[in-house]
Amino acid sequence: MVATSPDLTGTGALSPALLRHLSALLLFGVGAVHLYEFLADHYRVIPIIGPLFAANFASAVVLGILLLVPLASIPLVRSLPLIGRAPHALVALGGIVFLLGTIIGLLISEQATLFGFHEYGYRTTVWLALGLESAAVLALAGYLVMETRRARLHPATA
Repeated sequence: MVATSPDLTGTGALSPALLRHLSALLLFGVGAVHLYEFLADHYRVIPIIGPLFAANFASAVVLGILLLVPLASIPLVRSLPLIGRAPHALVALGGIVFLLGTIIGLLISEQATLFGFHEYGYRTTVWLALGLESAAVLALAGYLVMETRRARLHPATA
């Protein structure tokens, strides 16, 4: 039996495009959970935290859309040095930072207070948010690894 390296060129079952689309769906899920908590769990009335939940929803949706849009086909984006070669990679990196910030914010509010707010207990929505955020970080990180590998193997198409 011959050992082969995983196919990171985008032709295998786990392609960068699949991870990018999965990441977008996970980000939409993160946004939906935060919108639900903002509306149904009455987070909208909590100073600072309420607007942060609304901003989290909007940010997750915008990042998800940016991952789905063919950014490389936009002339302005394509003409930017470095960014134009792999614009989705930059969005993925921003998504990871955003999601890690969200997770850290939750952990702080669970252990102490965040802007005067203290989260009590891990309800179903909190577990769902953590699960979606963690899965999105993993999918985005996997996408970045594959995209970086593809860019190194095929610099002309990156």
